[in-house]
Amino acid sequence: MSKGQTKAERLLSELRAIPKLIQELQRDLEATRSSLLTSPQWSDMRVVGGVHKSQEDKNIKIIDSCEWHVKQINQLNARKTEIMDIIFKLEDNDQRRVLIAAYLTYDSYVEACDALYMSKAKFFTIKSKAVKNLNRLI
Repeated sequence: MSKGQTKAERLLSELRAIPKLIQELQRDLEATRSSLLTSPQWSDMRVVGGVHKSQEDKNIKIIDSCEWHVKQINQLNARKTEIMDIIFKLEDNDQRRVLIAAYLTYDSYVEACDALYMSKAKFFTIKSKAVKNLNRLI
């Protein structure tokens, strides 16, 4: 993170990262759940490193891990909603559209410009005003 970033820029960077984090957590959650379904079954009790482990202990550990993933995903979705609520306090619809397109919907500014049918100059002018107004709101 750059020293010169404003609160709004940090908030928008966080918004950009949230969908990717959720996607990674969901991918890991599915892998964890599939290990529960396909985990090799052994006799009721097995010794691992001198400690008795049962299949039930292993399954409980996997379920706990799944619950953690779900909790993190829910927290990220709640944070995304908080940030979106702040963005929707902006009075100008174009500023909201530009911020959502630039930081949430599309991976690059070029894609966002094309999707919004705006010239790059207009897009960046609106984006700059939106960030300034967002700083005022924060």
